Amino acid sequence: MKIINNNKLNFIKGIYSKKDEMAPSYINNNNPKNIEIDNIFYSGIIIVNYYREYNNLILKKILENNLNMNISIFYEKQNAYKTIRDLTYHIANVGVELKDGNQNRQDIDIAAFTYNDAKYIRKEIQVNNEDLYFLYIYIDVFSKNQKEIEYLLNKIEGILNGAGMQTRRANFRQEQVFLSCIPLMMNNQDIKNAAKRNVLTSGILATYPFISSSIFDETGIFIGTNIYNNSLIFIDRYNSEKYKNANMCIFGTSGSR
Repeated sequence: MKIINNNKLNFIKGIYSKKDEMAPSYINNNNPKNIEIDNIFYSGIIIVNYYREYNNLILKKILENNLNMNISIFYEKQNAYKTIRDLTYHIANVGVELKDGNQNRQDIDIAAFTYNDAKYIRKEIQVNNEDLYFLYIYIDVFSKNQKEIEYLLNKIEGILNGAGMQTRRANFRQEQVFLSCIPLMMNNQDIKNAAKRNVLTSGILATYPFISSSIFDETGIFIGTNIYNNSLIFIDRYNSEKYKNANMCIFGTSGSR
């Protein structure tokens, strides 16, 4: 008599599929500070705010550190007509409140800030043809050691806060951040309100995530230093497999080096 194991039997019945092979064997979601999947701990960070007038890449410093993390960035373009209409309505209402002056000093300062912010966004959309987006940035740190997870979280938060970004740990929402940071194109609704940040087209440029920390060819000659991290740059201009030709163009003022 031929014996068929359970997996083959399930496959024959149509129950077994490829996702059963890919699915993790163990998931522990009882800790609000992290989620454990197959003996690897994951803990999330949500970037909740950063300067709109950011002239540098906001993720450059943490990418250069080569830490164990997954980063997910979502953009949602907003309707320009609806945005201008809502901003105009908001500006009119806040303008009336500022004229009345019946609020306390703190409320007046907040109202004045939102008033000027709304006018700035409306001007950029109408005059400079900018578009308004909702921006969501999530960082999921992973390690086999819980103590290392805490170290990585503190280090990343320190780097981001030092660069003018406000962060929030995804306690009790670790599963949502984990799902948003794997390649499923899923921006989980449960964490969108915490991460949502309005940004104009010019501000989106600062979220470009692909950065080369070093330029080094083993057979190259010394060209100079990287202005971002002071690493040495060696380029083999005659490597036809990597570069199309050996031509080079140098820009700079006379006498500079």
